[in-house]
Amino acid sequence: MMRAVVLVALGITLFGSLENIEAGQFVIVNLDPPNAGLNDPEPVSPVGGNDGTTLGEQRMNVLEAAAARWANFLELTVEIRVGATFEELECDPTSGVLGTAGPNNVAANFTGAPVADTWYTIAQAITLAESDLILADNQHISTRYNVRLDDGDSDCLGGNTWYYGLDDEGPFGTVPLFPVVLHELAHGLGFLTLVDLESGARLETGDGDPLNDAYMLFLRDQEVEKDWPDMTDAERVDSAVNDPNVVWTGPTVDAMSNMVTDPAAFSGGLLRVHAPGEIEDGSSISHWTPDADPPLLMEPARQPGIFDELDLTPALFSDIGWPVNFPGIEIFRDRFEP
Repeated sequence: MMRAVVLVALGITLFGSLENIEAGQFVIVNLDPPNAGLNDPEPVSPVGGNDGTTLGEQRMNVLEAAAARWANFLELTVEIRVGATFEELECDPTSGVLGTAGPNNVAANFTGAPVADTWYTIAQAITLAESDLILADNQHISTRYNVRLDDGDSDCLGGNTWYYGLDDEGPFGTVPLFPVVLHELAHGLGFLTLVDLESGARLETGDGDPLNDAYMLFLRDQEVEKDWPDMTDAERVDSAVNDPNVVWTGPTVDAMSNMVTDPAAFSGGLLRVHAPGEIEDGSSISHWTPDADPPLLMEPARQPGIFDELDLTPALFSDIGWPVNFPGIEIFRDRFEP
């Protein structure tokens, strides 16, 4: 889930081009009703490289372009279907939920699983198994975006509205949808833990056996010197609110994280994850620390300076076993290097 506050809704910079990127094997499945959301027939003018002429068409174009961005980095073997809607989500004058996403299913012990007895999102599982593991008319990922931003209502983010351009040229008072979709798709692909943070319990099989998930394999609490798979449920409950001590131990992220220059983003030399003193539903543990500088795509709130950057997200996916491409396009911007 990505939130926004008015103070960080501006100042986006794009480096690089979104042209000539194919959508690959991602398919955006429109789940909105007629005349609403992705089917909204309101006429609009093309904007920022988005040539849609209705509101619904422009929204769909952004979702497909963001999926295409991810398709550059993941070695997809099968079709990944993303069910998408525009709905009214939580919002007030100073903050609000921009979007949410998650996997519709998980799998373990499939052909090609990197670690036995471990949960993987269904999108990763079918990619590694090179076979769809669910019915062809179902979606692997669900994602929602806040339609209230198109109302221009001051009760939602002070009247800020969506920007549907595929560039960084959104005017003052707009929120670019493109980086929000990148962020949410990452959650659906596996940037999240399945642990119940209130109880510390791991997700169980149908037979009642709790299994680790691929993400939690790389979580460690530096204060107690324990990895999450080795903790009791009660220890995970305590660790989930133990900022600044919860870190990511994956080797790919570790090798690239020196590109984050603010020492406050690290604990014991490893990049921190978000573990505030009280559980933030949809945000705790399944994001990087907001102390990172340069800012990262997968922080809990949208950061200025992020548009099409994936920064350390592909590195984390590599750690959890995704087949990742690092193509000949820039991964990092500004102080980051390709």
